[in-house]
Amino acid sequence: MEKKTSTINNQILIIDGYHLLHKGYYGSLKRSKLPRNREGILINAVYTFVANINDFINSNKYRTIIVTFDVGKGCWRKELYPEYKAKRKDTPLDLIPQMQLVREFLTFINIPWYEKENFEGDDVMGTIAKLSNHLGYDVHILSNDKDTFQLINDKTSVIVKGNKNEDDEEICEQTVIEKLGCLPIQIPDLKSLMGDASDNIKGVRGMHYSTAIELLKKYQNIETVFQNIKNMDERNKERLLSNKEQILLNKKIATIQKNLKLGRIDFRPLKINYKRYAYFLKRERMWAFVSLIEKKIDDKLKIEEE
Repeated sequence: MEKKTSTINNQILIIDGYHLLHKGYYGSLKRSKLPRNREGILINAVYTFVANINDFINSNKYRTIIVTFDVGKGCWRKELYPEYKAKRKDTPLDLIPQMQLVREFLTFINIPWYEKENFEGDDVMGTIAKLSNHLGYDVHILSNDKDTFQLINDKTSVIVKGNKNEDDEEICEQTVIEKLGCLPIQIPDLKSLMGDASDNIKGVRGMHYSTAIELLKKYQNIETVFQNIKNMDERNKERLLSNKEQILLNKKIATIQKNLKLGRIDFRPLKINYKRYAYFLKRERMWAFVSLIEKKIDDKLKIEEE
């Protein structure tokens, strides 16, 4: 299914802030000289984050831009399943202060950002995407996390940012079907059977990918699979029944929440405060961007004078 053409006035960009920061941090570590601010704090991730935000602003494609973040390490998934993401490395110490700096940056320039205690950024993203669709907006989610593919529908796509010298890829419903063999909405069901090594979610031992896809094509979701368990061959019946509790837990963990209470979400048209933008850049010694932003200020003043 092709994604319908949208106008600028109804397109929303939701950015996975945690992903964008990490990509900027690790993608620039090999440089011989990394940028630091006046306090000596490393700002390589901030630098890349600002560059990307600047590109999105200048693209003039979106009514507004919204950024979501994780809050700390605790979340409801870990309470249900303590081994969730247990193999992930701790956040590098010199990235932690940069996380606060990008929040300050977004506040300074009037780009709304959201997070919620005990929930992951994906849950915040899912909630905002659902509300955006309900209000008639088309949504583009910037994230390289394949978990977000489950949010894709006829009004929502995911933009996977390319590596150096690679183009970004926009993922729609048809792309998910071609890549994974299932519908976006079935991704949590697929993960409930196959697991997810990156999140340390254990799959059903001996379950083949092709078998999982066949089950979902026939029964749509894991709950209906269990309702029809008597129709399975003995091998699959045994695998499913002996792992039922884990399978249902897997699906719950893999499902992005879409009904969080986040307060008022700001969907007003993007209105960047370029004076505060320039102030932030100078304060953090990000000189490469200063002249570009000051030109924006000059151009805006000329328009106002006319």
